[in-house]
Amino acid sequence: MIRGSYVLGKNRIDLSNLDNFKKLFKSTGIDHVYRASSEETTFSLSLKAINKIKKQINLSKIESIIFISQSPTSTIPPTSSLVHKSLKLPLNCFTLDMIQGCSAFPYAFFFANRYIKEKIFKNCLIISAEVYGKYIDAKNRSCHPIFSDAASVIYIDNKSPIDILSEVYFADGEGCDKLFLNNNKKLFMDGPAVFDFTSKIVPKAIKKLLNTAKISIDEIDSFYIHQASKIVIDNIQQKLNIPRKKIIKSAEKFGNTVSST
Repeated sequence: MIRGSYVLGKNRIDLSNLDNFKKLFKSTGIDHVYRASSEETTFSLSLKAINKIKKQINLSKIESIIFISQSPTSTIPPTSSLVHKSLKLPLNCFTLDMIQGCSAFPYAFFFANRYIKEKIFKNCLIISAEVYGKYIDAKNRSCHPIFSDAASVIYIDNKSPIDILSEVYFADGEGCDKLFLNNNKKLFMDGPAVFDFTSKIVPKAIKKLLNTAKISIDEIDSFYIHQASKIVIDNIQQKLNIPRKKIIKSAEKFGNTVSST
């Protein structure tokens, strides 16, 4: 079975009072974002998300945890170990921290699904959590109106095996200076460069994914594309000629919550 939940940072920020909001909204499609309070961390948000589904799954039977974050509460020890301790899980539980940004969830999902099919473990708790807001200056017009702080949890097990028709991986280390945490611990994003990359590479990746799976766009009921911003999703939709009704969007309500989207 698959179960899921999410929580958002405590503070809801209305973006409508920003200068040029109408112009920003036309590009981002986001009218408010969420920020974690000073007391909230990726660890505390993760526990809140887990608490929301604890009645649906047996937490004591969790056999693996994958924790995704670029803003982890701890690296030594890894935050997955903090979750393991909090849930009082047994010694023979698989734990892994993953630092991969927006693309991390598919990595974790494919990894966990494959290990479940190979009977390495029977189930997995995939946790995505980011508090980018702690590294974003309110004057940063590239990041402030886009990113939200949130945590999400997805539970999968061997009772409902998932058939993945194809997987495609792309990476470009040359773009590491386009989105990074600077020496002042502030998030920097070259918005135009990131948009240029996604508009060129994502459609190419989707085409390869479909060709490998031997299916067409017409055979797909809905597309769940990373909720980067409205302009990014619209550009991908137009380049691939995907019917607008097939594109699922949530950025307006939640902002870009990185791997949780």
